[in-house]
Amino acid sequence: MSEATKSDVNTAVAAAKAAFERGSPWRTMDASNRGKILNKLADLIERDRAQLAALDSLDNGKPYQVAFDVDLNLVIKCFRYFAGWADKIFGRTVPIDGNYLSMTRLEPLGVCGASKIPPSHP
Repeated sequence: MSEATKSDVNTAVAAAKAAFERGSPWRTMDASNRGKILNKLADLIERDRAQLAALDSLDNGKPYQVAFDVDLNLVIKCFRYFAGWADKIFGRTVPIDGNYLSMTRLEPLGVCGASKIPPSHP
């Protein structure tokens, strides 16, 4: 099993933060197009399922049939599920006192990272 060091996490967070701040095509893309891309990815995984299952089996020793029937099936379902949600995330109007309008908007605020914290020793 691979574990990230504190330096690895800091490097990854710095790279993600830079990408977040400069923006990306994904960040500015219409939600419906994001869903199309996620569905296309699921289509490609489905198309190349046998090859991906073979690679998974060679990589970690998992039985080919388990990779093919279970793991890749779940991956495809996951991408299709989130593709369906891509254009359904929205904010809400929140009732508050006074002559004000309060709305929420769901959007990413930034980047975070974590590394494994070693267990404390008594």
